[in-house]
Amino acid sequence: MNHFKLQSAVLIFLCWVFVYPAVAQYKFLQKEDYLQLLERAAKENKPMFLVVHQRDDQFIPFRGSVSKKAKDILSTQFVSGVVQVDRDEFDHPLQRAFYLNKPMYLVTDKDGIPVLRVDKAVDGGTELERLLDSANTLSKAETLGKLTAQYRKGMRQQSLLNKILRYNQTFDQYTDQQLLSDYIAQLTIEQLNNFETVIFLLSCGPVYNSKSYLLARTNNKMVDSLYSYLPLPVRKKINNRIIQRTFRESLDKKNFSLAQEVGYFAYTTWMPNHLRGSNSQAFYPLEYKRLMKDSLSYVRMARNYYDQSFYRVDPDSLSRIDFAQDRQIQFSRNRLLLDSAQNAEFKSLVGKGRKYYEDEQANNLNYGAQQILAFEKNNPEVIFDAIRWQKKTIDLKPDVPAFRYTMALLLYRIGFYAQAEAEQQKAVELSKPYKLYHKKMQSVLKQIQSRLL
Repeated sequence: MNHFKLQSAVLIFLCWVFVYPAVAQYKFLQKEDYLQLLERAAKENKPMFLVVHQRDDQFIPFRGSVSKKAKDILSTQFVSGVVQVDRDEFDHPLQRAFYLNKPMYLVTDKDGIPVLRVDKAVDGGTELERLLDSANTLSKAETLGKLTAQYRKGMRQQSLLNKILRYNQTFDQYTDQQLLSDYIAQLTIEQLNNFETVIFLLSCGPVYNSKSYLLARTNNKMVDSLYSYLPLPVRKKINNRIIQRTFRESLDKKNFSLAQEVGYFAYTTWMPNHLRGSNSQAFYPLEYKRLMKDSLSYVRMARNYYDQSFYRVDPDSLSRIDFAQDRQIQFSRNRLLLDSAQNAEFKSLVGKGRKYYEDEQANNLNYGAQQILAFEKNNPEVIFDAIRWQKKTIDLKPDVPAFRYTMALLLYRIGFYAQAEAEQQKAVELSKPYKLYHKKMQSVLKQIQSRLL
């Protein structure tokens, strides 16, 4: 299970490709506060149309221009807006409700309960019009909001709970653990020994080692057999939902032990790939400390994590380990041997996949360095660690302006002003194709030159 990609999704913003005119403006759809939109929706008795993202202020919500028809619909029939949710805002209502790893279009009822979610980029013309039309059609049917209202009134029929749980999966929502418990309480032992029932329960995302999780695994031998039978994408989806929900629970309850437990669960899903497993195990406790702003613990853990997981790892070596796991080649913790045919196949493929591994390593090292700046910008010893990481980042990807910018900030913090200025000048030159970012890089360069950063 590729949970390492899940980590990278938390560590860096995954790309959502938008093709749009550089001068496009969307004045009718502004950046808004979610709670204010929710209040307006209830007051005006209108559904909401939201574009939710975790990117920067220059985020463009649609590809191409937006049609007049779509603008009119959004202006008259919906309370609409763009909602930017910072990754650190783990208590934001949308972060508490959804796993947000990419921008999404979200249509909800007046109470904020989802009706339709779309995770792929949509153009502002006919695609957007069709999306809005679909949302209007769905809102007239049996929605999650209507089902939830019945549940809140005390209705507990198995069929009702089943529908709600399926909607949770459709919208990639965090499953209400009490509702899941209510559903499991109505199941018989025979049902808990049924393959389809168990797959459904695990797909709901029970918290790891919770009562619901353990009941879903009543027949451990059957579950282990099931995992060997299921296609890889299904297993990945099941495990990711368990990991996401458990980590969310650790944040909600301020429970560090639970973050450690989800790390261990992620580790087990990677076996026998010990390197990926160890990275996964270390990531969740580290991310917990970061979000909780526990500076002392975070910096100590981060220095070890980024050093061992990325700085000291060769991209081709990591590719080799993944290659072996994908082909179910047996290897031990400290030894990986490929026969001549396997080695020849690996050599024929390694070049094609190198960019992915280099991008992964560079992005993670850059992110680690950024976090050092956020948590320990006045500690030269720690900053020098981050500079080592950033040097490797730039060696891997020398033409990325953001990586040069991070290096400039690190050098500036330890008083290497001339070197910082040189790096930032490179960031300015490399960012020329990106108008808004280029302007920001120029502003930072002036601050460095004036020693006002």
